[in-house]
Amino acid sequence: MKNAWLFCLALCLAITGYSQGVFSNQTNFILEKVVQEYSTQFAGIKGKPLPAAADPSFASTLSIPGAISTTIIESTQKEKPAHCWQSVLFANDNFGTASAKFETLFNQIRNTIIKPVDEKPVIVNGLFVRPSQDKLWTTIQFDMLPPSGIAQKLNIDLVLYHRQTQWEIILTVYDKERTANGALAVSP
Repeated sequence: MKNAWLFCLALCLAITGYSQGVFSNQTNFILEKVVQEYSTQFAGIKGKPLPAAADPSFASTLSIPGAISTTIIESTQKEKPAHCWQSVLFANDNFGTASAKFETLFNQIRNTIIKPVDEKPVIVNGLFVRPSQDKLWTTIQFDMLPPSGIAQKLNIDLVLYHRQTQWEIILTVYDKERTANGALAVSP
């Protein structure tokens, strides 16, 4: 009887540990695929063109389940293209609800291990910033560690943004160099 109890305990611990693995949620899985597509300027996930956009924009064929919209935005400065994958994950008029969802999404993303194409895995890490209802937006910029290869070229941001009467949560993957030069102002 004691052996059966120990076996059940070991089995439960193994199942629990496996289910809490790095890729236990769709957000992490999709984020890894987006980072892998960066090297091709998101060509493999670029869908139909979207009309009436200041910069060329396309629907993304890859989105996080439940996302309101997911787009790929292209911009150019000094003859160099800049690319951005942007997903509106949540919208609600209640700040408390949006703030709680923002923290949940942060916890799903942080400490994710991503395997870029032909590179060593990186860990997505960031510090949680508690949103304030008095601010129009709160941005968490994730780091990819160790900072080499693709990790030096990309930003991953999670933003809580107040647009008109709604609080929106936006996940963005974009060119680090282009924003430093002002080519692509990733604005929610």
